[in-house]
Amino acid sequence: MKYFLFECKKMLKKKSIWVAIILSVVAMAVFYFFNYSVAERVHKTRMLDLETSQIDFPEKLAKDRIALEEAKKAGDSAKVLDLERGISIYEKMLEEKKFQWNNIIDGNWAAISEKQYEQLNYFAVTSKSQNFPVHSIMDQHVSMFTVRASAEERRLVAEIGVEPFVQWDYYAPYHPTAYDNHDGKVLEMWELGTKRYGKQGFYFLYQIIPAFIIPFIILIGCFVFGNNVSSEATKKKRGLNLYAVLPLKRGQLFFSKYFSGLVFTVVFVVFILCVPLISSLFTSGVGSLQYPVLVYDGPIESPFGFESTILNEWTDEFHFITLGEYFSTVLLLTVVLIVFMFSIYYLLSLFF
Repeated sequence: MKYFLFECKKMLKKKSIWVAIILSVVAMAVFYFFNYSVAERVHKTRMLDLETSQIDFPEKLAKDRIALEEAKKAGDSAKVLDLERGISIYEKMLEEKKFQWNNIIDGNWAAISEKQYEQLNYFAVTSKSQNFPVHSIMDQHVSMFTVRASAEERRLVAEIGVEPFVQWDYYAPYHPTAYDNHDGKVLEMWELGTKRYGKQGFYFLYQIIPAFIIPFIILIGCFVFGNNVSSEATKKKRGLNLYAVLPLKRGQLFFSKYFSGLVFTVVFVVFILCVPLISSLFTSGVGSLQYPVLVYDGPIESPFGFESTILNEWTDEFHFITLGEYFSTVLLLTVVLIVFMFSIYYLLSLFF
């Protein structure tokens, strides 16, 4: 144990290690605040649209009502019908935008999510009754699996009443899934509309984990803490010569350096992942660990007793777990991955 603690103290005295840690912390903090600024821009664009609608729509409705009275006096039934239809549409849109505006100002996210759930559930129920997807983007249908999963997610978000992820499409906020099959211009529109930004700390981590950010951080930790033998075996630094005069076996030396580097790598990775949580305390908070996370169950079992390997957007099943459960699994897998990657890197550094 004393040799292990000695190796730890040696690492803490290296300026290069502190420089690497500080740069990593700054990089992660900048990454979070950049993502937060993008999310804020999307949110402000949404609020600006809702605010201007409170002015533009009443003016439009007032002009249309005047035109409607004139059309009635002139006996133009076709124009009357067209204007009445237009007025009805604008009144409904104005009501929707007022609902969104008032509840966002009041912070009533449960009501907003409930309204979004009703819209998405309507798509799901109607599509199921007609046995055909009712919602499409430029003649490309939205996957029924995506519609069903998105509706269920909004229902769960409404139950916990937290602020959801920020995305451009907020009337029908779809959850992108593996069942999406768009191309061309529609694919660009779909990716833009369903791109999600997490302002809260936990949501930001959930957003970046699928981008393999954790293995990248682990690799940085290996570079920083996995060279404690090879760096002392160079011609300029003969630190290993010190141990030759000590009553220390090679096995003890190896494991002292190995475990000190491994422990520092684990602490380093966890600390870097905590940087967004600390940063979010100055913005929107850390978020809720009860937020729902989609889990694919895959195709249902056929009547003949075997599972199909073909995706079926109508019948394939799914369920949701909480963000807390998701992070507990990710943390466990992260520790296993750290041990694996660090061990491989450490052995390679010894031989090469």
